[in-house]
This record gives sequence, structure tokens and C-alpha cells, in this order.
Amino acid sequence: MNDSSANFIMVLGPNPAWQKTLFFKELTVGEVNRAYDMNSFPSGKGINFSRAASVWGKSHTMLLQFAGGSTGKLICDGLDAEGIRHSTVAVDHITRTCTTCLCQTTEKMTELIEPSHTVDDASAGKMLDFMQGHIRHCLGIALCGTLPGKTDMKLYLEAAALAENYGIPLLIDSWQNIKPVLEIAENAILKINLTELRQITGEKTPREATLSALDAFRLKAVAITDGPGNAYAATANGFHVYQLKKLDHVVNPLGSGDTVAAVLFSEYLNETPIEEAFAVGLAAASANCLTPLCGHFDVQTALEIRRGITISQD
Repeated sequence: MNDSSANFIMVLGPNPAWQKTLFFKELTVGEVNRAYDMNSFPSGKGINFSRAASVWGKSHTMLLQFAGGSTGKLICDGLDAEGIRHSTVAVDHITRTCTTCLCQTTEKMTELIEPSHTVDDASAGKMLDFMQGHIRHCLGIALCGTLPGKTDMKLYLEAAALAENYGIPLLIDSWQNIKPVLEIAENAILKINLTELRQITGEKTPREATLSALDAFRLKAVAITDGPGNAYAATANGFHVYQLKKLDHVVNPLGSGDTVAAVLFSEYLNETPIEEAFAVGLAAASANCLTPLCGHFDVQTALEIRRGITISQD
């Protein structure tokens, strides 16, 4: 870790991936498909969050991850080349590869995700030790994505407890088995998509699901995306609907949710009202769709898109 005196967002991205993105003129299931282009780079929710925060430029990050094998080395080397700071716990198993197929004709995305391996208690303990040793420099904690394999939820529970004990803002961008974390994470921001929120709350409509989560878990805010459709937020100021303009041409939507989380949290930590912070995050996510790299976007394009987002309150 360079410049240990710097304040930063501690980004828990325990389940990284080596990303391969294949571009096809037209993708046909059951046929031989030959890509006309390919990009490879470090990815995963925590990495994409960190990259997007760096692009936005209002907060520093420290990524915490597990990595192993040849793909783990590719990921770490790639992060170093990008200047993304990370504390990596080495594990014995090889880190997964994710392959994304993008069809130019339909603008649809197909993801092929390798299984991830369970992290043992000793490795998880090393990550927690790092958190405890650097908590004094932490401006906020972000929990990004699911834990690998059947890794004990204690890692996220301890991270949430640290945030609570030290009065540090917490953002949660995870949904599987997350209820125990939500129950102790008072005043946290929950940022997930509508399908995931429905799984947590059992409610179907965006309004009912969003307000239900806000009330049930004593959260600071619930910020919900739904792909290119409307987004929703519930805060102490009520329920808000965000209407996004349709993009003319989508290059790669992957990493858009992580971009929302990074810019939303960065803005919130810089004292932007949370309703506006979410709008800016959504604009950055739209700009991310216009580039091939996950969590990367043009800042000026994002600002222009923000001007086209309307917010209504119910």
C-alpha cells in the first residue's frame, strides 16, 4: 500500500475475475461464432467500483481481494498497471475467468461465469486484519458482490460491525445471504438492482420493495437500478423515481451497476445529497455503457447525461 496516510474508501471485492469480453457482429446460439474483437482486463464488482471511483476522481480507494493462480497474477499485474491500489490475500485456488459475449445486432449481453472457490477462515482473517489495521484511514466501506463459493458471511458481518463501531459510512452492493448484514448495518446505503431487491423483500412493485427495505433494515437509503429502465430510491425524504434517456448505441453495459455504486458513494462522502448523488451515479453508469472497459467512462459525457435525467417524488 502506497501513501498509507491517505484517506480512502475500503472496497471489499472478495470475488474478482479475469474478464474476457468478446464482440460479435451477430451471436447465434448453437452455432460457431467468431468474435471480431476481444478485450481482457481485471474485473469483478470491487475492481469495477475502484476503477470507476478513480475515473470520477473525488475519492481514493483501497481494494481488498483474494486472488490465486495464473489469472490471479494477471489481475494483480493489471491493477498495478492501472494504478488501482489493492491489498491482495493470496489463495491456493486459481481465480475465475468471466467471458462476456456482446452481440452488435441485438445489443444483448451473454455472460459465462466460471465457479469461484470457497476462501478458508485463515485467508478471510488476513483480510479482516488489514481492515482493522487501516480503519483509521477509512472514509467509507463498500461491500461489493457475493463472497466466493461458500465463504463464511462472517467476513461481511465483521466489516459491517467495524463500520458501525467506528461510525464509518457503509455501502452494500450485494444481495445473496445479505440479510444478517443488513440487520446490523444501521444507516447503510443499499445499492442493488430491482430483481435482487425483490428476492430480499418479497415485494413486487418498485415502490413497495424499496420502502420495505428502508423500513425493515433501518437503512440510510435504498438505491435501486433496473437496467436501462427507471431507477428508484427511498430515503428519509421519500420515494424517488429516476427516468433515464435511452442511449443511442450501447457498447458494453457490463460494470454499470458497479459504476453507479462508486460514483454514488464518492458523491455522498463529499456531502452531496444522496438523491442527487444517485442521479450522478446513474449518469456515470450510462456513460460506462458507451465504452468497452467495465467501470470506465468519460466524465464530461456523464455530466451531459445527468442533465437529461429527471427525478420525480412520490
